[in-house]
Amino acid sequence: MNTLAERIRASRKKAGLSQADVAKSLRVSASAVNQWESGFSKNIKLEYFFALASLLQQDSQWLATGTVFPQLRRMQAEAPPPSAQAAVSLVGEEKALLHHFRLLPTKLRKRLLRFVKGLSDLSVFEDRNVRVDRGAQ
Repeated sequence: MNTLAERIRASRKKAGLSQADVAKSLRVSASAVNQWESGFSKNIKLEYFFALASLLQQDSQWLATGTVFPQLRRMQAEAPPPSAQAAVSLVGEEKALLHHFRLLPTKLRKRLLRFVKGLSDLSVFEDRNVRVDRGAQ
């Protein structure tokens, strides 16, 4: 993949996203995404470029240049292998949640995690009460 357009297109397909998905996530027009992938648009605003790299789960340096710099290669080589759980492929709603979660600022991510944990704790509590009630009948 020699061009930015080719890297964007290949990364989008690898991520399992359509051009419309990318456009909606980045809040740009579908034609803008099409132009990025066709090579007609030579300038992508930085805010969109970094959001695109994050959305596609690609290193921004690789996406921009097609090369990974030596220091980054070392860091990737030293990183622990992904867990078996991480290797499980995500499905529909999980992909959507993860995608939108990644678009949030860090502060909101933390709040959302606390909220979801609270919901999870609540549902476990309610499940236990339901089981107790059914057992009493």
